[in-house]
Amino acid sequence: MKAKRRPPAVDALVNALKFFGMVLLTYLFHVCVIPDIRILNVTPNLILAVLGVVCVCFEQIKTAWYGLIMGILLEVMQPSTPLMSLLLYPITASLCMLIFADKSMRQLEYERGLGKPGRNRSPWLRTPLCAAFASFIYEVVNITYVYLRGADLEFAHILRGLSEILLTTGLAVLLMLPLRRFFGIRMAPDPNKLLRPAPYRKPE
Repeated sequence: MKAKRRPPAVDALVNALKFFGMVLLTYLFHVCVIPDIRILNVTPNLILAVLGVVCVCFEQIKTAWYGLIMGILLEVMQPSTPLMSLLLYPITASLCMLIFADKSMRQLEYERGLGKPGRNRSPWLRTPLCAAFASFIYEVVNITYVYLRGADLEFAHILRGLSEILLTTGLAVLLMLPLRRFFGIRMAPDPNKLLRPAPYRKPE
């Protein structure tokens, strides 16, 4: 006998609980565990590493919620520079989802109509790139803030920033497969299977 499928409302509730549970665990590990993990005196950013996975796996609204929740939690629980976390994380999440999230079927068909390939890049490539991009923004803001406070910028600041970008990207690579399996995302669908053939265009 075939197993009975759960109602769509139950599936939606389970997925929402999984998502917000993952968000909470990410925050707790980021503030309680990750600070004790240092490689060459540099700590990766777990929140931005997971952001790379969230941005590629989920719709844009969940990416926005992820950035907003993390910004609020860090601003309330670990205040440093006023409004820094509250603004930085949501803005970074928004930029990432505009660049690295899956394109809609309408966008893909439009690109194919213009003679472009019209496809989403591999999620295994976009995930580390998204984490690297988010970490790059974070480090640029930090270095800029240090400079505006009157400190002299040294090569050590840049080297430390580059090291953190690499570590965060590597952490995203390690986490993307387990997190995708946790949410039941086995394989990214091929967008070309659902697209209509590109219209014929006469050669000019």
